Amino acid sequence: MLFTVASAHLLAMEAHAGQVQPQEGDFYLHYLVPLAELARPYGALAEMAAVLHRIVEDTRDHPDITRRYDLARLRALDVPEEVVRAVDAVTQRPGERFLGGVIQRSAADRLGRLVALLNNKRCLDETLVLAGTDPDKARSLREGRYLPARRILLKAEVADAHRILA
Repeated sequence: MLFTVASAHLLAMEAHAGQVQPQEGDFYLHYLVPLAELARPYGALAEMAAVLHRIVEDTRDHPDITRRYDLARLRALDVPEEVVRAVDAVTQRPGERFLGGVIQRSAADRLGRLVALLNNKRCLDETLVLAGTDPDKARSLREGRYLPARRILLKAEVADAHRILA
């Protein structure tokens, strides 16, 4: 079976059915689709990785085992291996630290890093909106989480570019 961008969107829509973002609504429509649209110019694999990037993290504890997804299940569905590796790279493990864990792993995977950078930009933009209602929380998220993560991801991007040129 050929796994396509449309297949990835359908899988994400089904896996995240009923999941909502506070104050935004449907998780797939208001969080995953905009991220996938940002990834689209980077190619089909990037769009697939973006729309699927939360599938393992968000479904691993679902009470209905048929709605749980892990890397093996993604492979069984013929999700391209590069996309599976990217999903793995950006999936935060239970109890894992953000900067020292998932961000470091995301930085090490080219496609995972792209998804993490696109998501990070979105999060930084959201702190600008949050600053209007809760400036302390916005500053804390921006300076303690999102800007340090961006530095790690961009440093890895630069290192990869130097390796390619060397």
